[in-house]
Amino acid sequence: MTQPFKLKIGIIGGGQLGKMLIESAKPLNVEFNILEATTDCPCYSYASTFIEGSLMDSEKIKELAAISDVITYEIEHVDVATLKELETLGKTVIPSGGILEIIQDKGRQKQFYKQHNLATAPFILSDADKAQNEDLSQFPGDKIVVKSCTGGYDGKGVSIQLKSNIKAGELNTVFKGPVVLESYVPDVTELSVIVARNRRGEIKSFPIVEMVFDPEINLVDYLFAPSNVSKNVADDANALALSAITALDGVGIFAVELFLTPNGECLINEIAPRPHNSGHHTIEANYTSQYEQLMRIMLDLPLGSTDLITPAVMTNIIGSNGVTGAYSLDGIDELMSTQGAYLHWYNKSVTKPGRKMGHFTVLDTDLKEAIKKSHFLKSKLNTVPQ
Repeated sequence: MTQPFKLKIGIIGGGQLGKMLIESAKPLNVEFNILEATTDCPCYSYASTFIEGSLMDSEKIKELAAISDVITYEIEHVDVATLKELETLGKTVIPSGGILEIIQDKGRQKQFYKQHNLATAPFILSDADKAQNEDLSQFPGDKIVVKSCTGGYDGKGVSIQLKSNIKAGELNTVFKGPVVLESYVPDVTELSVIVARNRRGEIKSFPIVEMVFDPEINLVDYLFAPSNVSKNVADDANALALSAITALDGVGIFAVELFLTPNGECLINEIAPRPHNSGHHTIEANYTSQYEQLMRIMLDLPLGSTDLITPAVMTNIIGSNGVTGAYSLDGIDELMSTQGAYLHWYNKSVTKPGRKMGHFTVLDTDLKEAIKKSHFLKSKLNTVPQ
């Protein structure tokens, strides 16, 4: 590359992941074009060119591609057929449309894991209208995890159901269309490995993070790195994640979400083909963030070091219950007065209960102290009516 870097990147989607990707590229001569359905989005003020339109609109995606050197996406719900068509015409799409086609459908994901001998929880593919006819005796216990094959996002489209309710034909009151029926594994620890792979075949993973979920809204409450798992478990999780992305022949950034069972087995839950909530802490805590790593991949540069500089805790800031519309944020003074605390606000104009409004990261050489600080700050941060 003769001139750093003069690349124009088109992002399908204008949310917070795109915003943080653009922020990572500020030191470089990179321009960003954005396609999003509304100008009321985190990326709007960052775009060199903003195209307003549906992420499923083939013509709008082609319009974005015409003014961009590389296309990427920060959400999975986009028109994959158009991405694949653009690739046949020579446009670089990272990650590829073929990978997104697998990821968009949780049923295809699970089949992919099975075909490539990648450990995952036992499952069967069914339909919400026909699930009562399935043999559920192969799954232990009285519960089943049910996932919509398409359309789920941020905890939506996933539910734990009683076998008895499914056998009674009640699943179609909750789900519509194709579903994955998956063995319920109790008492799991939820882990994530962010994997980067570039066009040269170079592959690196970030240190494993441990995630704690809010049981009511099924979103990550907080996560921490390094995880508490043993070296043997960490090695197994890392090997499984690298094997999965190698099997996909993936180019880009991927979050491999894993279940660690009580008997020490690692199982792939899902893969996200983009920067991920479980990698936000890397902005401050690692030598190279997940966002800079994706920039390096799109610029066809060597991957950066993924080493952790210091222990970190990332906490999501979620819209408070009972507050919808214009808002203010209480607790900023406490956060900004805390050594090692960093606020990321997503520039969303309205709040609603359960909506991701931002996150904060706390760094400390003592992980337990970082967790303690994070819990205190979370108790102070609330969205309130404006």
